[in-house]
Amino acid sequence: MKKGIMALIGMIVSLVFIIVAFFGPWYTMNMKSSTVGATMDYNVGIYLRTMDVNGNFMGQDVSMSMSYADAASQAQTSGVNADSFKIIDYMMYLTVGTLVTAILALIGMLGFVFNFGNANRMRMLGIVFGIITFILAIAAPLYFMNTSFTQGNYGFWFSQTISGVSLSAGPGFAWYLMIVAAIIALIASVAMLLKKSAPETVTPTPPAQ
Repeated sequence: MKKGIMALIGMIVSLVFIIVAFFGPWYTMNMKSSTVGATMDYNVGIYLRTMDVNGNFMGQDVSMSMSYADAASQAQTSGVNADSFKIIDYMMYLTVGTLVTAILALIGMLGFVFNFGNANRMRMLGIVFGIITFILAIAAPLYFMNTSFTQGNYGFWFSQTISGVSLSAGPGFAWYLMIVAAIIALIASVAMLLKKSAPETVTPTPPAQ
C-alpha cells in the first residue's frame, strides 16, 4: 500500500463531512401543542444560510424558508434573539475557512502520496493544514454551543412545556458531523506526521580507471 494512503483517505472523508455540514442543519427546534382549537407541530432548522420552518397548524401544512436578513426583521415577534443571526454569519465564515484549509491539506497529502512536487514540502503542507483544519472544525461547533438562539437563554439542549406548548431544541446533524470531521482531520494529520519521505536515490559514481 502506498505510503500515507490511509491519511489521504481520512482527509478526503473529513472534507466530505465538512461539505455536508455546510449544507446541513446546525440546530433544530420543535414546538408542539395539542390544545383543543390550536393544534400545531412545527420544526425549525437553523442552517448556515437560511432558516427553514416546516409543520402543521390546525390541519394545514406550513413550509417556508427565509434568509437571516428577513428573520432578523421579524425577530421581535418570533421570540428569536436578533443578535444570534450575527453568530450564524461567524459560523459560516469559520466553516468556509475550514473547507479551504481541508482542501489545502488534501493537496499536500495527494502530492506526498503520488509523488508530485517536493515530497517533504507536500507532506508538511498536508500536516500543517490538516492540523489547522482540526482547529477550525472543532472551534466552529464549540463556539456555536456557547451561544443562545432564544431569548431567556435556555441552554444548548433544552426541553420544556409552557402554557400547554412543548418546546425542545438541540444541535442538528451538521453540528455533530463537524466534530467527527475535526477528529478525522486530526487523525489523518498525525498519521501523515508519522510517515517519512523516501530517501532520494543516489547513483554511485563509478571508480576511476
